[in-house]
Amino acid sequence: MADALNYSSELETRLAVAEHAAREAGRLLLAHYGRRSQLIIERKGLNDFVSIADREAEEVIAAILRPAFPNDGFLGEETGISGAEAAEYVWCVDPLDGTSNFLKGAHNWCVSIGLWSKGEPILGVVYDPVRDELFAGSDGIAPTLNGARISTSATDSLERTSLGLGHNHRIPPSAFAADAERLFLAGGSFRQVGAGALMLAYVAAGRVDGYFERHMWAWDAVAGLALIKVAGGRFTAYPQADTPLASGGLVLASSSTLYGELGDLFQIA
Repeated sequence: MADALNYSSELETRLAVAEHAAREAGRLLLAHYGRRSQLIIERKGLNDFVSIADREAEEVIAAILRPAFPNDGFLGEETGISGAEAAEYVWCVDPLDGTSNFLKGAHNWCVSIGLWSKGEPILGVVYDPVRDELFAGSDGIAPTLNGARISTSATDSLERTSLGLGHNHRIPPSAFAADAERLFLAGGSFRQVGAGALMLAYVAAGRVDGYFERHMWAWDAVAGLALIKVAGGRFTAYPQADTPLASGGLVLASSSTLYGELGDLFQIA
């Protein structure tokens, strides 16, 4: 009992610090957003960009998390892995998910801070600074949106399903087209906002019924998956067997009601 109480107290502390880090990064990003035409933009890959806003936001988050939890690992989109990936706890951080949206003045972007421990996501904070929406939760701590309890959707039929469907250039376009066709033929529909972490938070809040992407990096996936877990949903083992956390992997996440049907639809064991 004492161990359980200590674990719960530790997660409460970690969640509070992560929320603070997300809001501080969000404050910085909003300032950059207002003068985004002045940012220097670099290209990392096909339709994959980075700016000083991304890098500074990650520095803000690291400057809060590392002193608070010096023994933890840190996996950031911009800085990679530091500390030990084999540490008991690893922070998975995307300081700005949806960089392309951010740079174009579209509103769908967010800060994503997840915590990984012993092979699973255990804590998530996803913050949308434009809408001032903070999704937060962890093992043993109910998920909330700005303090109000959230849960996955009650949709129980593929014919009424609105699914987030992600794509990137690591996956052949033919695979995405086949996935979309399967969903349409089953009577469902899909949404894309260009920020996978935000879509996973929407799954946890019941705004979409599920999310499927054949490859997501851990810094985009871990926070949202932790939220979905405590919001009553299910997801595939992440990453898949014998795959390092830093390599990422396939994500299928949804309400518990729809998960089996979606797994069959996309032929995911």
